[in-house]
Amino acid sequence: MIDAGHKSRRSGNKNILLKFAAMYGVSAILGMGTYYGYRFYCESNNSGFLKGTYVDGEDVYGMSADAALQLIHDKYEDSEIVITENENEDLRGNLSFYGYEIDQEKLSGDLQTVLNEQKSNANVLRSIFDRYECTIDAQPQENTEIFERQVRADALKTARYPSQDAYLYYDSNLDALAIREEIQGNEIPDQQLQAFVRDCIRQTLESDEGLHRSFEFPWELCEKPKIYRDDAGLIEKRDAANEFSGAGITYTFGDEKEEYDLLDIFNLFMDIEGGKAELNDEKIEAFVGELAAKYNTRYIERKFESTLRGEITVKASRNDYGYTILEEDEAEQIREDIESRSHVTREPVYLEKNSWGNPYYLRRNGVDDLDGTYIEVDLSAQHVWYYRDGEVYTECNCVSGDVTNDHGTQTGCFPLAYKESPSVLTGGNGEDEYETEVNYWMPFYEGQGLHDATWRYSFGGSIYKGNGSHGCVNIPLSAARDIYEAVDTGTAIIIFY
Repeated sequence: MIDAGHKSRRSGNKNILLKFAAMYGVSAILGMGTYYGYRFYCESNNSGFLKGTYVDGEDVYGMSADAALQLIHDKYEDSEIVITENENEDLRGNLSFYGYEIDQEKLSGDLQTVLNEQKSNANVLRSIFDRYECTIDAQPQENTEIFERQVRADALKTARYPSQDAYLYYDSNLDALAIREEIQGNEIPDQQLQAFVRDCIRQTLESDEGLHRSFEFPWELCEKPKIYRDDAGLIEKRDAANEFSGAGITYTFGDEKEEYDLLDIFNLFMDIEGGKAELNDEKIEAFVGELAAKYNTRYIERKFESTLRGEITVKASRNDYGYTILEEDEAEQIREDIESRSHVTREPVYLEKNSWGNPYYLRRNGVDDLDGTYIEVDLSAQHVWYYRDGEVYTECNCVSGDVTNDHGTQTGCFPLAYKESPSVLTGGNGEDEYETEVNYWMPFYEGQGLHDATWRYSFGGSIYKGNGSHGCVNIPLSAARDIYEAVDTGTAIIIFY
């Protein structure tokens, strides 16, 4: 942009200027001295700019347009703007680093135009003026893409950390809730950082102090905590919850635990009514529902890694082994635990036994309700494994129910109901009625069970097709004895083809 104008340095020149204007025309006079944005004061010079010519405060007397252009370019290249934080450097660079560049093509053209005018009008100007002033407006302009790439919060040398709100925490020494003070961080959104740096560059360009400036990063630009230690709502919650000081629940799932301290209990189960903490039945019931969804294992589809066949699936309807949380009873127990103002450690309230007093499970570790101990019956392989603590305790071939006359062994996952030794097995009707004495009886499903079969001379293969049992799993005497003596009631028995 070129802005034209003259400034007279002697009052007597006014009449001369007017006379000259009358002789040559106003436009001719105005055309001789052009006001461009860089100020210069002119005296005669045949090869370069006239004496007293200044471009952006720099003396360019005797210089060519190219030399003057290089002078201005070097001036901005030699600039330096430093952003500091707690007197430590965060960001440093010249104007070019920040994406501020002069339009060299435009500035070159403007300088050449002024130089040409000085040469053509020098004699006329000397006879009228002592000094001549003009300005060329070609300050560096921002390249936004470069600027935003260079000026980012994650480009600052000082590590960023976020502000943190004041919050409640459980103080185990006090056995009560306390308030953790807020933390003022130094994170800053990129847009705010960029606005600050742009303003620093503006001040630098407008300053008479030169192009080397340092600016301290203002903490007020950083994101602030939203909740402070004196927050009334925070204090009210602390005081209300501490009326139940001492309350806590630790659930055990084998070796795994879930612990709920006073803060958890307050957040999970309570509301504030009239400044006091009150148990919320809906929140308790919702919590118990989530607990059951995570830890119930009975009548839920079961994935099982078999010895020979990889992963097999037991349908939910055939998965009669495992844990069921009694949700209403558990909810009531939670209320009692909290009202006691004491920390209790316990299992959830489970459905433990059926109406005959037989157990539904043996043990668990977290969500794993087998925990490495179970009996596996592969009907296709006609083989039985007893795993104990993750290792094979004993194994053997077997003969299962006769599939040729609808006496096939029931597939599924069942808890060992009980053990009996010796035992007399009875069943059937009419010609199929039987009464058989066995040494070791281990029932799992409606009259079916594992037991020794001393009348058999061989096990395994395809014997079960045509010469199988009435549904029981027959195994050799020695294997039956080994399993019987080691197995606990409630142990899972997993049967599949």
